[in-house]
Amino acid sequence: MKRSLMVIALVLFAACSGDNGTEPKDDNNNGGGGGGHTTAEDTLRLQTLDDVAQHLDLWWDEGPDTVAARAVAYLKSTGEFEAVGRSGPTSVWARFSNGRLLIIPNDLQPGAPEDTLELFKGEAPVRTAPPAVGRAPRIIGAGRDAFRAATPPSQGVELPVSNQFRVWDGTAACFLTPRTRIRQLLTDHGYVEATTSYPTVEGFAKVKGDGVFVILTHGGPGQLSDNTWDFALWTTTNVAFPTEAEYQGMWDKFELAYMIQPGRNAIGQCSKAVTNYGVTAAFVANHMHFAKNSLVYLNVCLSGTEAAGNLRQAFGNQGASVVVGWDNNLSVGFTFKTLPFFIDRLLGANAVEPKEDPKQRAFNAYDVRDNMAKVGRTVDPSSGAQMGIFKVGGDFGLLAPTIQFLSVDDNGEQAKLIIAGLFGTDPGAANRSVTINDTELDNVQWNATGIYCDLPATGSNASGTVQVKVGTGSNARKSNEVNLTEWIGELTYDRDDPGSLAAQMKIKVRIVADIHSFRDYPGEPPFETTVLFGPSRDTKVDATSSGSYSRVLGPCTETWTFGNGGNLLTPFEGTPNGTWSYFGSVDSKAHSLQLNIAILCVFNAGSWKVTGPADECDPFNRDLYVSMAIDDCLYNEHFQVPAFRIPMDSEFSVAADERGPCDVQPLIGETDGLMGQAKIKWSEITPFFLPDPDAAR
Repeated sequence: MKRSLMVIALVLFAACSGDNGTEPKDDNNNGGGGGGHTTAEDTLRLQTLDDVAQHLDLWWDEGPDTVAARAVAYLKSTGEFEAVGRSGPTSVWARFSNGRLLIIPNDLQPGAPEDTLELFKGEAPVRTAPPAVGRAPRIIGAGRDAFRAATPPSQGVELPVSNQFRVWDGTAACFLTPRTRIRQLLTDHGYVEATTSYPTVEGFAKVKGDGVFVILTHGGPGQLSDNTWDFALWTTTNVAFPTEAEYQGMWDKFELAYMIQPGRNAIGQCSKAVTNYGVTAAFVANHMHFAKNSLVYLNVCLSGTEAAGNLRQAFGNQGASVVVGWDNNLSVGFTFKTLPFFIDRLLGANAVEPKEDPKQRAFNAYDVRDNMAKVGRTVDPSSGAQMGIFKVGGDFGLLAPTIQFLSVDDNGEQAKLIIAGLFGTDPGAANRSVTINDTELDNVQWNATGIYCDLPATGSNASGTVQVKVGTGSNARKSNEVNLTEWIGELTYDRDDPGSLAAQMKIKVRIVADIHSFRDYPGEPPFETTVLFGPSRDTKVDATSSGSYSRVLGPCTETWTFGNGGNLLTPFEGTPNGTWSYFGSVDSKAHSLQLNIAILCVFNAGSWKVTGPADECDPFNRDLYVSMAIDDCLYNEHFQVPAFRIPMDSEFSVAADERGPCDVQPLIGETDGLMGQAKIKWSEITPFFLPDPDAAR
């Protein structure tokens, strides 16, 4: 007994199976169909489709290969089709004499309720191995030289211009799907769901301005009369007499195809065979539009084949940047493992099992794909379907900005924070920000792979937690957080010269560096770093002196008296008392500080006086200028330039310590063969804002 298409039932769910018609239906006028009326030819065509569906109902349980063979034989026997064939491993197509396509995806890979993320929460975390023995730390230069250590990819550096998304599932309801999980990932990370949320024909026509478009549905190719291939995506709109007339204009433009597949019927029941409309490349070209650098993810069987090339390029012609597709049939279990994993890694969400240890920042689609291949998530083991990333326009790369590392460039006038990573093209000052401790930084210069902005020289925001944001408010897409660490310490250089002569320099240094470990590619162990730093402001050298030394030469007495001091301002400021600077590195693997200090401090320390008979002594009283510098004998011997190698503990603190004393020439010059002694000591130096071990990197 024949059944009306309005009550054709739909049954099982799969990654490529279908859900039908139970969602609210959108306004057909936006579908662009154009009115019309049904004819006797329409009646015969729909009756033929109904007959095909009834026969398929008898065969679904016999397996995809048998279904395909039976379907081809039956379609040829009806005499209603001018051409019939198979495409892909199990898909079948047929073409009516008026050119309309019927596509039977026959791609059902059954799933079960356990094919959800709950199943994969039992997987062990992906624990990155410790760095191999001899793996050298990454050396990060100081200031703008830091960019030499960056590893920007050759493609895939952009974020979608729009944060609007759709995640559609034409297969939902009979079984669970990952749609809810994907929606949650995106909404938790600054993306806003579009209001049109159902994959009806009218819903497809309302897709405008999406930055992310993900669809889980059926798909399949069919051959047109000119022997080219078209590819259709299953919608949740049932084929019926009223819609046939309404969609006449779309049929005339080859925007639709008929599709038969298990799914849900018009009254929401799971059934075996349902006939729905599919949308083609022409439909995409005439009705849909995407934001610049957008992502289209087709969780659709055969969507990565050559036969689907026109469909993928249609997305590109309408603004999409990258289309992800598959070259064979997909299974439910594999979809649950792959799709959330992919989106999670593009966001740097660290919410999908198995998680990376330590947490991982966002990476671009190509690097994520390569990592997925290493862990068996680009090939469906049940069918051999392989994941393909097709660049069809723009340069989409990732879904959130990502910081690789930070550096500081201080020229003495305005310190600049340097941020290496992937940030996309500048969206404009009103739509992005760089924050430290949640405070916005000024004068942002934004590039796709690097950012410069002002950094306070002192105060609570001279160091701290840095984050890059695209967008504003609760809908901002945020990068990983990276801490800029700061050390402020004082070294004291002491001189013990002849007699009671003594001199001292108190040297205040400030070190700012990002010493967090980071990955170059997803899934790899993070690199430890050796970070070079230069001088900062809010530093100085204060010199003091005291005591005296006298000697008697016959009737004359020569006396040197100290008591005055001098100071050197920051390394960037000139001073009549001399110059100084410092630089060095922090080795995060060896936990050591290399500190190079160069000082020339010249000041009037007191007086040099000679007394005695004028005819024998030539008495005088002159100002006494001395020059102080840290003596070579206090530095580590193995450095080619004067430098201290100072150990740091596990928390990168420097313990109080000292070097010396060692013999040095007196500040007053060679005197009676006497020597002075010099030493240097430093107090404990405790860092602020150490790298957060729980932050993504």
